[in-house]
Amino acid sequence: MVPLEIHLSDPTPRQKPAGSCQESDISADNPFFPLRNDIFPCTACGEIFNKPPLLEQHQAIKHAVTELVDGDSGNNIVRIIFQTGWISGNEKSPEIHRILKIHNSSKILSRFEEYREVVKVKAARNGAVRKRDERCIADGNELLRFSCSTFMCDLGLNGDSSLCSQQYCTVCGIIKSGFSPKMDGISTLSTSWRAHGSIPEDIEEEFKFMNVKRAMLVCRVVAGIVGCESDDVDKEDGGFDSVVGRSGSGAHSRVDEEELLVFNPRAVLPCFVIVYTA
Repeated sequence: MVPLEIHLSDPTPRQKPAGSCQESDISADNPFFPLRNDIFPCTACGEIFNKPPLLEQHQAIKHAVTELVDGDSGNNIVRIIFQTGWISGNEKSPEIHRILKIHNSSKILSRFEEYREVVKVKAARNGAVRKRDERCIADGNELLRFSCSTFMCDLGLNGDSSLCSQQYCTVCGIIKSGFSPKMDGISTLSTSWRAHGSIPEDIEEEFKFMNVKRAMLVCRVVAGIVGCESDDVDKEDGGFDSVVGRSGSGAHSRVDEEELLVFNPRAVLPCFVIVYTA
């Protein structure tokens, strides 16, 4: 953000009474008084900060999301993406209450973009010997994926754009700091319906006393080089960046092409939040 420079000068010098203290001459012509180049206003609310990190922190928490209203092209696109993956028939169609666009901080966005570049460079260095690795060189094998989570506040309600500070409000925590690393990888799903099913059906009822609700995160995911057998992949060996999951358990569990386990939290960038009930 370009600092707001304030130039204060009085074009009509005032006569100073005898014996008075000399007034400060705050002007561009006075080399001994620095110009105010340390003021950083928030373009959303007008609040003033004296350091860029303070402004960024303020915007990341107080202006983290914006609701996409009905009729907005972004609202329509996200709505279609969400509903397309929902299985029709006996399943009740989800009711969308609001769609929120996430304004990721420059820090989180930079971490995502830097990680994507690392994946691209690694794929190019390996020569992309396999056809499926060619996309890694182009864009890090970036995909659009879903992740279902829970929240406990009134995120985005009535135009509120701020995040809460509740410890167990997972969605606000993800928007604020990104996904946390997990031992078995961060689960992302190819369809909203499958992502919805990753959370227990009765979670809202069971934790009603805590005001727990669910939300769908639409994420950009750098899949990188994808492994096919999650049981045989060591995420520390650097050979794969993600693996497809497994459905069920035991020796007869099958490979689940719809679930992708991503090892590095920097590889997942949430872009939209869909608050819904089903």
